[in-house]
Amino acid sequence: MQNATLAKLGITAMVTLGGLGFLAYSSTTQAGRYLMVDELIGSGLDCWTDTELKVHGWVAPGSIVRTVMGQELQHTFVLEKAGKRIRVFAKGPLPDTFKDGTEVVATGRLAAPQALQHTVEAMCAGYTSGCPVHAGEEQAWVLQATDVSAKCASHYRPETNQTKRELIFK
Repeated sequence: MQNATLAKLGITAMVTLGGLGFLAYSSTTQAGRYLMVDELIGSGLDCWTDTELKVHGWVAPGSIVRTVMGQELQHTFVLEKAGKRIRVFAKGPLPDTFKDGTEVVATGRLAAPQALQHTVEAMCAGYTSGCPVHAGEEQAWVLQATDVSAKCASHYRPETNQTKRELIFK
């Protein structure tokens, strides 16, 4: 009877360790790397080419360009922080709160601007005086995003007591 109990405990320990090992492995392989724009640019982009990145920054004013290509919505914009900038290309819908100055986290991989030249030319086709998209001139790498999340800081600010009082007495 004692051997059966020891065997059960051994199997339970192996299953538990296997589960924990799987969780640790999956969290490190799928999570990617989270960086602010200035950290990413400051670290040198060449070392991040094979890594999924989550890049956090603010949308540079006047940098958003949208077009429809092959019945698919295409976007490009520049993320910036502390004077550092990176151009982002994304497909599909963006969050409703997405606009100039929005705090954004873009998830994707770095790509050479030349790989997106066809997209840039299609986006610039509608501009008569200078297209705002200059991916190859801006830097050696751009972010090809698979997901864009906009943050809305005003929705998460805690209310002050004064604001609560004003709401009650109005």
